[in-house]
Amino acid sequence: MNAVVGAPRADCGWAARLDLAFVERGPRTALFSRHVGPLRVQKTLYPEGGRCAHAIIIHPPGGIAGGDSLELEMDVAARTQALITTPGAAKWYGSTGPAARQAVNIALHGELEWLPQETIVFNHAQASTTLHIRASAAGAMIGWETIVFGRRASGERFDCGVFSQHIALEIEGVPVWEDRLLLRGDDPLFSSPIGLRGQHSLATVWALRPSGAAWGEDDIAALRQHSPAIAWTRLAPTLLVGRMLGTPLQLQSAARSAWQALRPMTLQREPQAPRIWAT
Repeated sequence: MNAVVGAPRADCGWAARLDLAFVERGPRTALFSRHVGPLRVQKTLYPEGGRCAHAIIIHPPGGIAGGDSLELEMDVAARTQALITTPGAAKWYGSTGPAARQAVNIALHGELEWLPQETIVFNHAQASTTLHIRASAAGAMIGWETIVFGRRASGERFDCGVFSQHIALEIEGVPVWEDRLLLRGDDPLFSSPIGLRGQHSLATVWALRPSGAAWGEDDIAALRQHSPAIAWTRLAPTLLVGRMLGTPLQLQSAARSAWQALRPMTLQREPQAPRIWAT
């Protein structure tokens, strides 16, 4: 099912919403979606068979401008497997007007891989993003977020603007992880040794196991050996969070390599890269 409701652009920007529901249909994970405005699922693929649904989310305007508002509501039902990615980088354009915002809310009862490609924050961008994950005890997840400030290859730096990011995860209603980032273009944290250390991009990777499947010291040691560029921390018995700094290409390579190790450890499945990553 795929429903469309028109949403013309208002003077203050686009308003777009996408609702996704992954449900069990026999041996298959089915995706039901509804969108309002320019945010939708381009395609659902099953390269691993019917149990795991690979969904590609697109934003046809190609970037997020001042005043735009994007909302993604997702429900991952028990005994379903879903992988979400995007065809390219998300772009937050510079603006002198109102801030742009994106809110992602996930109800997690099955298995989810949240693997969007990088977010590029243009100079003068005014942007705010939130990711709120509400997991049940049976929920399992691998996710990442990569933020790139400015377009260095084009000679652009992020020296003016504001970017905020809020990630929150709760299990059975109990908060277990909350991460807030707020950076301005002239923020000393970009050069600080306790901040970005002169880098212009950063990434966060996390892995959540179901209740009762705690991460052990041997697991963490194996990940540190496999992905030495990532600083791994166990924030809860079933939650690992990794952070890294570097160039965009370094972060992409490290995150994908970490995902290859995390998938069998978290979801008991061998890695099957989305086809869109090869284009």
